[in-house]
Amino acid sequence: MRKRRGRNPRELAQAIIAALPPSPLVARTEVAGAGFINFFLTREAYAHELGRIHELGVRYGLSTIGNGERVIVEFVSANPTGPLHVGHGRHAAYGATLSDLLAACGFSVYREYYVNDSGRQMDILAVSVWAAVS
Repeated sequence: MRKRRGRNPRELAQAIIAALPPSPLVARTEVAGAGFINFFLTREAYAHELGRIHELGVRYGLSTIGNGERVIVEFVSANPTGPLHVGHGRHAAYGATLSDLLAACGFSVYREYYVNDSGRQMDILAVSVWAAVS
């Protein structure tokens, strides 16, 4: 931004704050660090949102932006012929979370979790898990 606007980021952030219209939901704003803008909400803003959470319950935060569009999220299991590592769990959690977020936004989500569960590969997996915990 510095080259395009001829200002350092903190100066630009201050100009953005100065140009914002007042809001009954914002108590104050401030520039932090290298030009980040922090917004501090009023107690009334928090109370209003907590009321919405209570009113909507499990529907809070849901959206229809996806309009029922179908999407497929594919994620894979650990390779049973190799050693297990934290990435295997992370990728499963990432795929499941991404699927949940898309569904919360109104998409029709098909989850495809590939399970490698047959024959010699599972035998090797069992031995590697046993070896890791022994």
